[in-house]
Amino acid sequence: MYLTALFLLANIGISSIEAWSTSERLQRRDQSTVLSSLIPEYDSQEGVDSHGGTSTRRGVILQLGGTSLALSRVCAANCLESDGNNAPLSLLSSYKPSEFKTLPSAGRIVSPPAFLPPINERATYRYAMGRNAWALEQLLAFQNVTATIRTNVVKLDGGGLWVHNPLYPTGEYCALLDELGTVTDVALGSNALEHKAAMRSFMRRYPGAQVWVSPGQYGPFGSCGDVTFDMTQEEVENTVRMASKTLGYKIAGIIPRRGSSSTSDAVAQKYMLPRWAGEAGEFDFSALYVDLPENAGPVSEIAFVHRSSKTLVVTDAVICVPPVDASNPTNEKPFPIQPIFSTYFDDPTIDDPTFWPRTVLQAVFLPLRQLPSGIPDHPIFPGYKALEGRVVRAPILRAFADARAPDAVRDWVSSIVQTGGFDRILTAHFASPINVGPKEFELAFAHLYDKSTADDLFQSLPIYCQDWSTLNSLNSFIDDNALGAKTIFDYRRGCKAE
Repeated sequence: MYLTALFLLANIGISSIEAWSTSERLQRRDQSTVLSSLIPEYDSQEGVDSHGGTSTRRGVILQLGGTSLALSRVCAANCLESDGNNAPLSLLSSYKPSEFKTLPSAGRIVSPPAFLPPINERATYRYAMGRNAWALEQLLAFQNVTATIRTNVVKLDGGGLWVHNPLYPTGEYCALLDELGTVTDVALGSNALEHKAAMRSFMRRYPGAQVWVSPGQYGPFGSCGDVTFDMTQEEVENTVRMASKTLGYKIAGIIPRRGSSSTSDAVAQKYMLPRWAGEAGEFDFSALYVDLPENAGPVSEIAFVHRSSKTLVVTDAVICVPPVDASNPTNEKPFPIQPIFSTYFDDPTIDDPTFWPRTVLQAVFLPLRQLPSGIPDHPIFPGYKALEGRVVRAPILRAFADARAPDAVRDWVSSIVQTGGFDRILTAHFASPINVGPKEFELAFAHLYDKSTADDLFQSLPIYCQDWSTLNSLNSFIDDNALGAKTIFDYRRGCKAE
């Protein structure tokens, strides 16, 4: 979804909108300098470099969101119950961006070339997320937006690796992944371009893995269709066979969804399910599928609940921007700059106090509106302050997706909440894991429910009305020129004039 919006901006020439009109483009660092001086090789223990030192670096984190539907409400620092010792868990207590491992000597070349930069030197950093889960992250760059994008890996009870949304399989990426175990299962949880772009390359490296994909995928030879609860086994097998030809790599199945003709009590049959799902497996799942005729194609995302680790795994359903206080240099920054950014940007760029808030705002399509802070060169960005340290629905998805399919999103959220059984969330962008459960997840979608008051809505996502200007302009352009399905829902509900 983010990438679709970026291409739309590039093609229709709306770069004059404030969020995209910054005169200072973030400058890329010379890659050879980065490789030789900034990225030491790390041994097998996360966070310890090859010389025995810890991998602590300066601070700002950037991880952005990609393509689906969901908003999370504000969650205070101690929003979850407790751990096994009844000690309160903070929202991001398990998020440790400084404790990483990277293996540049294994190779960072992408072959064939990556769809988006970085092209030749694509770094991968690995982070442990606890409960036998890991994150493998790379950078994604387009125009003046740079974001991290994540593969989430879960070790199954049988010892194999379940890989969610694979990234480009450079030598480094594969080495970091192979250290964890054997890849047995792959789940493509979204049909967003940035999350599916590396699948063919990845499957050439791991041809023995069993692959399941979200519905509505499209490949070089057309659309793959979907599987619904009311289909026969023969219909499912024919659909999957054709989908493998369309995608250019073999898949074991398409994760099923409830079709429009399915009865209310219909359930997925055993022949529709992955070996890791259902009563005999380790995961429960819920499928979001939106296919509006005015749009270029369907949008889908699957939410997975890993029962034994009490973990919800999503692609873009919710995000949490880790707090970094860019307005007051005297305050200790809660989180460091994520080290992987040093592989793409030079030190002066990252050290600029506006780097982090500007990058976040450009990624979620909020304007770069500034207010004076009283400290030279440290302006306040109201849009950024509304996002940091909260579990929120990315504004761009709230405006582009929720505004066009609010009923589908509500149904999806209800299904996830009914499934329950999780106390944390792994996402594809920004900070992860996020310590919230079903109750907080449901509250995240306050903007979709009539019962929510204006004060409740503003407290959950305190974006001022003027900070929706970029997305308002984009939606007006789309609606006025019939470029896609029209907005049918007020995604700005609860905003206030500043």
